Amino acid sequence: MTQENTFIPFHFNAGTLNVPRDWRDVSMLVLTSPEDNNGSSFTLSRDTLPWGLDFPQFAEREITSLSQQLKDWQLIAQEPGRLNGSDTLTAEFTWAAPQGPLHQLMMMLNLPHQVLILTGTCNGAMTPAQRAQMLAIMTSFQARPGEEP
Repeated sequence: MTQENTFIPFHFNAGTLNVPRDWRDVSMLVLTSPEDNNGSSFTLSRDTLPWGLDFPQFAEREITSLSQQLKDWQLIAQEPGRLNGSDTLTAEFTWAAPQGPLHQLMMMLNLPHQVLILTGTCNGAMTPAQRAQMLAIMTSFQARPGEEP
């Protein structure tokens, strides 16, 4: 870290830190249901668009990477969309994790300075009610002031 670095706020659930402007946010936040034994969780992670890739190319690359890395990966649905003025790509898929089959619903959201990746996970098959609840959580996202598109 050099003296020339300016600091910017880094917000998280408990508060805010000032970090060097050139640091990348690659944090991950995991939320679980009260019945932790059913394996339902919701994960928020972040990435940045690599140089030379636009959002659709980045999203497709991420889906391809998952399909190659996850055992018995099966795509159920994939759909581009928009949320609060930002482009999204939502994918639903299953795969065989070491602890058993997982069903995931993932939305990649293209924000001005990062890609937010929202992922709902259920052990076994996701029920229609679980899917609707995960989608409701995803679509409730509101960018902080100054982070809107």
